[in-house]
Amino acid sequence: MERFAARFERLAVGVLMLMLMLTILFGMGVVAWSLFVDLTTARELVAEPKALFEVFGLFVAVLVGIELLKILRHLSVSHVVDTSLVVQTALIALCNKIITMNLSEADWTTLLALAALVLALVAAVFALRRPSPADSSVA
Repeated sequence: MERFAARFERLAVGVLMLMLMLTILFGMGVVAWSLFVDLTTARELVAEPKALFEVFGLFVAVLVGIELLKILRHLSVSHVVDTSLVVQTALIALCNKIITMNLSEADWTTLLALAALVLALVAAVFALRRPSPADSSVA
């Protein structure tokens, strides 16, 4: 049963990686097309903030996909989920949300909750990078 589960895990991760690669490829095409349309329809070389935020949001969405691919690659090689990669990906995804949200329509509680989430994820990144006291030995 253990061999079956291991094979199934490899198959599932492989299929997820393939679908994610196709999604990233499609997302890169969407970013390229969006840039092309924005550049060809602009009357002046002055960028509108709304268009910039849309393009940045698309870029970060593709970056989240790339980070998810890193997690899946690590899982396929070591068969262990790297918690620091997951937290970093969550931080990138949260930043994507912050970049693309309309801050003028957000209430203060939403902004406070987002700030608390960012601080918690940053603290988790630092906590996961710091070696534990048991790992360090005094010679």
